[in-house]
Amino acid sequence: MNRRRSCWLVAIQVAWSLPSPSAFQTINHRRGQTRARSKPLFRRIRDDASIVAYNQDYLVGTLGFSEEKLQKNTSKRILTLENGVLEERVNWLKQRLHLKRHEINKMVQSHPGILSQRSDTNLITKLDYLQTRLHLDEKCLRKIILGAPFILSSSTRENLIPKLDYLQRRLSLDDVSLRKIIVVAPNTLGFSIEDNLVPKLDWLQQRLMLSNERLAKIITRLPTILQYSIKGNIEPKLDWLQHRLNLDDAAMTKVIHRFPSILGLSIPNKLEPTLDWLQQRLSLTDEELSNLIQKSPALFGYSVDTNIEPTLNFFIEALGAEDKALNLLKRSPDLFSTSLEKRLKPRLEEAKNVGMVINVACLKRIGKYAEKQW
Repeated sequence: MNRRRSCWLVAIQVAWSLPSPSAFQTINHRRGQTRARSKPLFRRIRDDASIVAYNQDYLVGTLGFSEEKLQKNTSKRILTLENGVLEERVNWLKQRLHLKRHEINKMVQSHPGILSQRSDTNLITKLDYLQTRLHLDEKCLRKIILGAPFILSSSTRENLIPKLDYLQRRLSLDDVSLRKIIVVAPNTLGFSIEDNLVPKLDWLQQRLMLSNERLAKIITRLPTILQYSIKGNIEPKLDWLQHRLNLDDAAMTKVIHRFPSILGLSIPNKLEPTLDWLQQRLSLTDEELSNLIQKSPALFGYSVDTNIEPTLNFFIEALGAEDKALNLLKRSPDLFSTSLEKRLKPRLEEAKNVGMVINVACLKRIGKYAEKQW
């Protein structure tokens, strides 16, 4: 009862503040025409308050809006929609995008402006454009909207079209590559071309001495880089890596080109602990550590506990000598990328079964040979 009383009080305040040409005019929402009426002012306010209270009840009771969010983020335009309009728009979105209840609730709570978009014009036009322009199936379209709901309240002509065209032109992307970037990093469509995308791409190209082709490859392999801050993320990470591994600009460029996902990893939580573990466990000098990473920067993508250390232990046990295993992995760090369960262990058993001598040369073949060679 307290919530309903509160909704009515707010509804009356909203209704009272609605514009009216005169005290005896009301708006015919159904036909979109303004007619002179003899209905008294207070009866009009009472009717408008009833609509507002109905919509507030739906937003709170069905869509899970908190009272605070209702007051701060919900516009009068949404609250004064005819009874049933909000339900129609929400149901249309749920069916069109195959959304579950918690998904649609989260979407409209974070971006209530979506509810001001008409399903029969704005929403359907926008979704059809994205699906056609990016050659999206239903699953990818759904993923994009869930990842960046603001797209539904963005202008197709002024926002979506210019940004997609700019990215495709700037990076010389085919349609498949453009689709991949937007599916993986849909929030890219929320960034300004002039204030964000242009300076970010120019900075990356200059800092890493990239050709247009190499820049496009890095962005295609790691689309989320477009969502990272230069000053808060990319620049300090590159500076830290270059200093830690004593890399010149050319070497730094090669490392990032081979494994751009480095730019998405945390220094204190991933990069630094991985380097420290490798240096200590493999008994590496600073120079050897740098050479190891330059040979196999993908080591940053592996877990020490579930991948790197178990693989090291496999080679130590197979060779029966830690020093031999360490020397092997220093020279061939790409062996860390080989599946322990699908390749190394089964092939070692096969080699033993046929009487092969298990030495460094044998283990290199076990790790590196393709199926046909093996």
